[in-house]
Amino acid sequence: MGDVLEQFFILTGLLVCLACLAKCMRFSRCILLNYWKVLPKPFLRSMGQWAVITGAGDGIGKAYSFELAKRGLNVVLISRTLEKLEAIATEIERTTGRSVKIIQADFTKDDIYEHIKEKLTGLEIGILVNNVGMLPNLLPSHFLNAPDEIQVFHRPV
Repeated sequence: MGDVLEQFFILTGLLVCLACLAKCMRFSRCILLNYWKVLPKPFLRSMGQWAVITGAGDGIGKAYSFELAKRGLNVVLISRTLEKLEAIATEIERTTGRSVKIIQADFTKDDIYEHIKEKLTGLEIGILVNNVGMLPNLLPSHFLNAPDEIQVFHRPV
């Protein structure tokens, strides 16, 4: 009887230790994720399949393009210089495997917005990174599910 009782207590102690270890590992994981501020991988993709980046030919726009593609989004690059856009698109497709669309547009001109609107039609757009100022009220309807009075943006003079 003593041996059976001893085996029971050993087994119970082992189970308690394993349960405590599992709880410690779960707690450590939560602490580390909060420390690094890591979002779950499908979070950005849950917003939409495509991200639109204006000013994507250089600097911050280019960096956003690569980072969003690395995180699983297809990207639409909008910039003035077609050669830069083509080079960046090729590099993004090669390094991330994501789809890339390019739109050449000079935002100093007023007649570009219908062209941009046509190119964006049918895409499930979840993120807009705007590096060239306010877009007129043609584009926000692709990004917001809100009444028209909320979607009105005015282009700065």
